[in-house]
Amino acid sequence: MTGSSNSFVSKFTSPGDNSIIRNEGFEALEYLPVPTRRSERWKYSPITKLLTNSLSTKESDSTVWPQEISPNPVPHLDAYLIVFRNGVFISSLSDLPVSEGVVCSPMSSAGDQVFTNTYHKTEWVGAMNAAYHQDGMYLRVEKNVVLDRPIIVHHLTDGTDAACFPRHLISIAEGAEANVVVWSSATSESTGMNNGVLEAHIASNAHLKIDKICNENGEVFHFSHEQIIQESSSNYSMNTFTIMGHWVRNELNILSNGSGTDSVFNGTFLPTGSEHVDNHTTMDHAHPDGTSSELYRGIMYDNSTGVFNGKIFVRKDAQRTNAYQQNTNIVADKGASINAKPELEIYADDVKCSHGCTVGQFDTEALFYLMSRGIDLKSAKSLLVRAFVGDVLNSVKSEDLRNEIMNLYSEKHNW
Repeated sequence: MTGSSNSFVSKFTSPGDNSIIRNEGFEALEYLPVPTRRSERWKYSPITKLLTNSLSTKESDSTVWPQEISPNPVPHLDAYLIVFRNGVFISSLSDLPVSEGVVCSPMSSAGDQVFTNTYHKTEWVGAMNAAYHQDGMYLRVEKNVVLDRPIIVHHLTDGTDAACFPRHLISIAEGAEANVVVWSSATSESTGMNNGVLEAHIASNAHLKIDKICNENGEVFHFSHEQIIQESSSNYSMNTFTIMGHWVRNELNILSNGSGTDSVFNGTFLPTGSEHVDNHTTMDHAHPDGTSSELYRGIMYDNSTGVFNGKIFVRKDAQRTNAYQQNTNIVADKGASINAKPELEIYADDVKCSHGCTVGQFDTEALFYLMSRGIDLKSAKSLLVRAFVGDVLNSVKSEDLRNEIMNLYSEKHNW
């Protein structure tokens, strides 16, 4: 696949600057293979079809915005807003926080900032982002500062054969707190690729909460990679909702880099038609007394496919770790499928760790009970689905955001 990789990459225009991360990305593209079924991590999500497209980065007119999508995807939520279209910051539609102890800006105006993740050295997709990365959000919250409102990071993919490479960096200092909503949209006629990277550093006793929503219309290949580094006694939570997406790959890596960290991460995915949704998570407990809780739930409809691969590492020195992982799936139609692989690697002897995975169909007894009460089959299934995803949805702190997510699910599935 090296030849295909080189011919695909040659279609892109090289950015003007020669930053270290770009140079490392270009170097890695020379030797990293394109993901295929031969790679265990990409066994069920090869990207061969992507390579047949003639993608390119797009110039974004800041005065034009598609009518079908609102610049603010959660209009009732009292939040700051930073907007990107095809990887380009749109200042006229953004509302950035201006307060003491908070720095929030596009990466393009944040000066030289150091990313520590090595995704671009191990994965071809990461090398593409590093080599061709565009703009993104830079957020720093200083010591003991609590951000007064959430920040919505809205990225729009708009156009035919559009290639977007957003790159975000978040730094939460000791004792500080912040909530961030990362939202991806695409217009109905859009095709191409949204390849994003987000890195977050959470200092001791700091708190960061991220709600990530993918609601992309059209036919966009969506790659997102989050690298989260937690220091001692820090708290991190993340909820991932895939509402709509032609082909979606969510990768979440969390490193417990100090004792007493707490990590909670959940997700739901309900693909329809021929949609493909892949969730890969890695929780790395490297220090003692850490806790983590993971819950992912998926329902596959029509001819859609789902993937879940969740891995928990407990290193030798990570004694008294308490880690929990659960993945529950429903295959609603004969043409749908799910490939699930929960994993535990434990090298410490004083731990409490558990994981579970189920794949099944709708509970026939529950359906019978509801129908015996005069509820038709479609409505009965809708009630069960809402209850099924409710545990994850209820973990969203904001009622306005929670309602918006539920409304979008309801519109898509005709609940």
